[in-house]
Amino acid sequence: MWAFHGAKDNVVPLSESEIMVSALKARDGNVKFTVYPEAKHDSWTQTYNNPELYKWFLQHQRQNAVD
Repeated sequence: MWAFHGAKDNVVPLSESEIMVSALKARDGNVKFTVYPEAKHDSWTQTYNNPELYKWFLQHQRQNAVD
């Protein structure tokens, strides 16, 4: 998982993403976390403009759920 958050987000506090990422890591989750220091709630614009995101997408594939 790769989580993104704007440090100046006035809708969802940064601490909420920090809590989520910490919880996943505590359970051996493979989590990457990027905080954009100047971004507000719109962290997706910087995310989608980041060429590293598309390289990261190509390194992963969907896994089928097991019943």
